[in-house]
Amino acid sequence: MAVEPFLPIEQVQLYCRFCQKTFPAQLDRSIAGNGRTVDKDATFEYSCSKCGKSFCYSGHDLLEQKIATEGTSVIRDYSPKDQYLIGEELSHKKFKDTGIIVGKDRGTPSRILVQFKKHGFVRLVEKI
Repeated sequence: MAVEPFLPIEQVQLYCRFCQKTFPAQLDRSIAGNGRTVDKDATFEYSCSKCGKSFCYSGHDLLEQKIATEGTSVIRDYSPKDQYLIGEELSHKKFKDTGIIVGKDRGTPSRILVQFKKHGFVRLVEKI
């Protein structure tokens, strides 16, 4: 069974928990889960452009580079039952605002951190 290679976006706006703000983050390295092939199961390390601290995300949480470069940015409507990727744009009907997903928190339920244009940072439930 062939494993599908995965290449996440190299530069993305991410929330830095050390700076307490959103800054551009650069992909530093990828750590293959099986030691050979970088796929969605791999871990990707990004560093904050402001403080230089690094943080890791699973490939399952990141937008793929080929999707991001297609130029067809689709703004999804928010639903707590959906799963989202860092770098995606979404629209919230109640807030009447759009934003970009800049982080994820594991837990029960898991949450996404969205930076809205008017409402700033908001944590929303994901995948109930």
